Amino acid sequence: MEQDKKLKLFIAYSHQDNLQENSYIIEQFRKHIAPLKENGLIEDWYDRKILPGEDYQSKINNNLEDADIICLFISANFLFSNECQKEKERALELRKKKGISVILIILSHCGWQDDEDIFKLLALP
Repeated sequence: MEQDKKLKLFIAYSHQDNLQENSYIIEQFRKHIAPLKENGLIEDWYDRKILPGEDYQSKINNNLEDADIICLFISANFLFSNECQKEKERALELRKKKGISVILIILSHCGWQDDEDIFKLLALP
């Protein structure tokens, strides 16, 4: 890998989790990874970067395909969401095909260990 190349980080989450009062989970996470961004090691992407009038599904798909690291913010809301499940499935396909890192971040108690696709992956609290 070139030293100048930033790793592309894709953030997948349920909007329901990000809307909870005083939660703003993604913004908190982005604050924690700010030193990595400032040092030019990563660039993050999540769906709030989509501009009005853009084809949102195309943007999501393109950024997911181009990612070097995919963070899945797992919660009951995430597991319930059809869109999140599609992103999870694609992330796991990319993990198998391209060796992309998929990192599970468990947001709350939920049935993630009952999900046969992800329960074998090491997860972070």
